[in-house]
Amino acid sequence: MRVAFVLVAALLLGACQTTKPAGISAACAAEIADVEHYNRLLVERGLPPSIVLNRHCRAEQLAGRQIEDTRPTSVNYIARPKGPQVAKGAVIFINGLDFRNIRHHYDDPTPDILRWFVTAGFDVYRLDLAPKDQNPSDVLFAATERAILDMRRQNYRRVFIVGQSAGGNAGLASISRGSAVQSDGAIAFAVGGINGLASAEFNLGYHRLFTGQIEPTKRVAVFHFRNDKVLGQWQREAVEISRANLSGRRNAMVRVPPTVEGHGAAGTFEFESTYGACLAAFLAADDPDGSICPP
Repeated sequence: MRVAFVLVAALLLGACQTTKPAGISAACAAEIADVEHYNRLLVERGLPPSIVLNRHCRAEQLAGRQIEDTRPTSVNYIARPKGPQVAKGAVIFINGLDFRNIRHHYDDPTPDILRWFVTAGFDVYRLDLAPKDQNPSDVLFAATERAILDMRRQNYRRVFIVGQSAGGNAGLASISRGSAVQSDGAIAFAVGGINGLASAEFNLGYHRLFTGQIEPTKRVAVFHFRNDKVLGQWQREAVEISRANLSGRRNAMVRVPPTVEGHGAAGTFEFESTYGACLAAFLAADDPDGSICPP
């Protein structure tokens, strides 16, 4: 079986040379190199090489077409802001990323659960990433820090991150001891991997690092979802890491909702109607209690 994996890897990696061909953008050249690297890691562990190029870079590779998108990284409000003197704080939403995907965040859906934070009195913003700022993960974290600083300069009394997938990882990073610019709390949906990579072992290392170094004064909610295809067989371990690092903290919650599933479950009406009000209250409270939301 291992021989078969190596053979498949050779075929796959042969199409993903690290040399930058003419007509290939720098972002896609970086993705090609990373796909080759991560697939080798999988083969070394006796796993099939399952990481593939996103469709945009595959099109570049086949047609030599360079993708251009000049829209900048920016923070845009979801509903007209009340202003830092009136609002209870700022909530910055950060969407997830496909692995090295250079589609623009402007094109991603905004989950309806954010309306609960607006209703609770927060000014809610969305971090829209330009293609150049989606590669690599540390650039995502730097963009998150810049967004937090922007809210601080506007004198918002509190700044929270609500994130999906890689955006949730950025949120957890923003309340860890290693972050130079910290938010006041984070709600993270479908986390445990980096940039949608489910199969590389270091993703759980990141999750262990983020959840293990969260400042004790920071409120945090982590949601994992059953049948999350992005995390796959690593889902159970991600849940165990979250529970081990956050259990016993009054201002923390870890949930695996029983009635919704899949990587995008936080965007469903059922999830929103079950958890929207309590999560908004969790961020608004002066003394946050992680038991405020259903199990």
